[in-house]
Amino acid sequence: MNKIRKFRLSPRPSSVLKNLKALTGDAQSTPELESAMETEMRRAVDLFATAALYDTFERGRTPESLSAFWEKPADAPAEPVALTLYAATIGTPLEEALGGALSRGEALLSRVLTAVGEESAEQAATFVIRLATEQAAQEGCEVSSRQEAPSPDVRRDVLSLLNSDKVGIVVDGAGHLSPRFTRVGGLLWYPPKKRRG
Repeated sequence: MNKIRKFRLSPRPSSVLKNLKALTGDAQSTPELESAMETEMRRAVDLFATAALYDTFERGRTPESLSAFWEKPADAPAEPVALTLYAATIGTPLEEALGGALSRGEALLSRVLTAVGEESAEQAATFVIRLATEQAAQEGCEVSSRQEAPSPDVRRDVLSLLNSDKVGIVVDGAGHLSPRFTRVGGLLWYPPKKRRG
């Protein structure tokens, strides 16, 4: 089991704007919006309480409920030999700031904070995937693209297997992740392609 805390993230303005457009449907880049984004991205970095867990399992070492992760994609080079499961979060402080903005009726700020949180959670997951990919390469393996946990029950099982409560990541009774800006998923390992002699 690998546990990492306090790793650095830097939200990308273009991705935050893309997330903002998805939230509002038509966010146009204006000087006011860009200024708000830049300010909140700087503040957000100070609010991050990043944490991640990941572990790699051989086939047969995961619960049956996680069998969907083991399905071989059509374009896979071979049958998977291992599965890295992960959970990555930016913590609760940004979520608390978002709650404060919502309670004060600050719609623009709440949307910007949500967009920053989503981008940062993606970066946290990407960081863990990069570490797992390096580990697979050291073992001579290739990896699949990242798979998000497809349902609350699967998320709960992944988090249980990783003992995610050690870093404060849980799924509530309604199936919602806490902290909100968290990613949970898996990554398949494949044996190296055979070289032609």
